[in-house]
Amino acid sequence: MNWKRAKTLFIVVFFLTNLCLIYIYVDKVNKSHVNDSENDNAVNFEQEDIKLPKDMPKVDNVKMQLITADSHDFESEAKDDDHAEVSKDGFTLTQKMSNAVNVSQDPISTLKPYIDANIYGGSEYQYHETQKGKIIYEQTYDGFPIMNNNRARLSIDVDGNKTKSLTQAKMEDIRPSKGENNKPRNVISAREAIEALYYNQYLKSGQSVDSIRLGYYTVVKETNVQVLQANWEITVSKQGKSHTYYVEAVSSNPQITE
Repeated sequence: MNWKRAKTLFIVVFFLTNLCLIYIYVDKVNKSHVNDSENDNAVNFEQEDIKLPKDMPKVDNVKMQLITADSHDFESEAKDDDHAEVSKDGFTLTQKMSNAVNVSQDPISTLKPYIDANIYGGSEYQYHETQKGKIIYEQTYDGFPIMNNNRARLSIDVDGNKTKSLTQAKMEDIRPSKGENNKPRNVISAREAIEALYYNQYLKSGQSVDSIRLGYYTVVKETNVQVLQANWEITVSKQGKSHTYYVEAVSSNPQITE
């Protein structure tokens, strides 16, 4: 064996190994600096005495864009039904429920099958909330709710433990809005949306973020056509008083609507 060559080879391998280790170390240092910078910019909500929900929605790789929708005309549905009436514009249907549903145990699981089977476009609605004497469902698009919109809502009136009547409005022909700039964009995180409230003085020390959800919110409303935008709906409260904000979800500098 040529020990001189072996010694030289060992030195070269040792040198290359050190170079690799140095590269790995520098890369880790750079990444840690980036993370430190991100942490420096983040709001310490605990220090600010602001409570956040325990489970924040995850939106990794979610992309959304402006959509346009038409209001459905219920004239044809009400024409042959003596128990149904429509509003003057035709966009809202009120109907007595001949087959009452018992909702005493679980209104969500017992009522949804009826809605899917008996109500026009019923599968597009999802449960939202229960108010006094009413069970509210919202229409969805691509799995996300159309929020705070009386043109995309199903309200079930309840008398005692049984359903009595319903009021329905629905959007149809939902499609991406026209425009070269209307491309699907990444949705900002729930935390970023909450931070936008904080930086714009809507969220202050001593307040609590009670709920946050992602959906579509109307930004342009005509007689029978609406343009809807991806928004975070955030409900903030302090000492029992609550307020809801809508934060644009596809912008690094989001607009906020009260």
